[in-house]
Amino acid sequence: MRRLLILGLILLLPAMLPDQEETREGIEALLETVDLSEWDDWFRKENGEWTSLPSEYVYELCMTEHTFASGLTLDMLKARLLPSARTAAVKIMMLLGLAMIGTLAQSLSEAQSVGETTRIAFRICVSCTVIGLVFTEIRSALTAINTVSQTGELLLPPIIGFLTIAGMENTALLLSATRSLIADTALRLITACVIPLAAAGGVLSIVDMGTERIAPIGKLLHRAAKWILGSICSLFLIVTAVRSVTAGSADGLLMRTTRFAAGSIPSVGSLLSESVDIAFQCLLLVKNALGITGCILVVSIALKPVISVWMTRNALRVSALLSESLTGKPYAELLRAAGDLLHILILSELAAIGMTLMMIAPVFGIGSYV
Repeated sequence: MRRLLILGLILLLPAMLPDQEETREGIEALLETVDLSEWDDWFRKENGEWTSLPSEYVYELCMTEHTFASGLTLDMLKARLLPSARTAAVKIMMLLGLAMIGTLAQSLSEAQSVGETTRIAFRICVSCTVIGLVFTEIRSALTAINTVSQTGELLLPPIIGFLTIAGMENTALLLSATRSLIADTALRLITACVIPLAAAGGVLSIVDMGTERIAPIGKLLHRAAKWILGSICSLFLIVTAVRSVTAGSADGLLMRTTRFAAGSIPSVGSLLSESVDIAFQCLLLVKNALGITGCILVVSIALKPVISVWMTRNALRVSALLSESLTGKPYAELLRAAGDLLHILILSELAAIGMTLMMIAPVFGIGSYV
């Protein structure tokens, strides 16, 4: 997908900009004002597997250079997905093994006086195993959300600095305000309310083990977590969309006014107007390249934990489907409850990623108002 995006931009950019030496020189001069060394260091620390560093990626986008030697191959897909798939397969085998042990224990305990004790011991063993499994993913999800938050904070200085230099102060101020909204409100509510509610509901449903005594409370907590998460995302989307339109319109009006003023100068007005247009196109190109690189940086760093949780959820779902005929409905319902917990974790991680991408989205909207 990333290579297809680059290829599409390479095909479109020659039609967007005049093929002039001054254009390339202007783009190179603008790129020299952008320091992405912190992006490169952060990327090496969090995810070292990449064709090029963010700074190199921005340059390739702006200069319409395609330097990748090979495309997306099956070997690369295997390298990305096989580790998570193998881990999920091991978890499925472990859960099915527990189901077989439970079936054996149940059949042996029917003729024994210690049958109820055996079933209770099996429930405790299974509950502890599944709780340990999901709490590992909860810790991974919290770490991923914190990483996304730090990545969003790291993205702002170069982008805001470039927007300020280019005279797009309104959008620069919007990015800072949106970042504060994400860090101080949205992500804090997700980590302090949504994930704890989901974890509590999942534990109650797992401990219930099909008796339907405390499982309804767990389902209620899950619904509350989903409602809070949906409310946070909806409010954030509305507020950000309104602010983005306002900021983009203000910056676009400033650019149009500058272009009109340059064109109204006698004798040299048309020449100046053309030069201003070229300068604006260079600014917009570098601005969009920074935004695209920031978005890809967020996704590349945050996607791996999401895939891990998703694979574990699939393992629980598959295990529940296969084991229901062995141990009956209680064990399968336990695994489904754990899967519901992981589903909320996936939604929380995707919400954090989506809000960070929405924070960068106003960068792309300025050009539509020019």
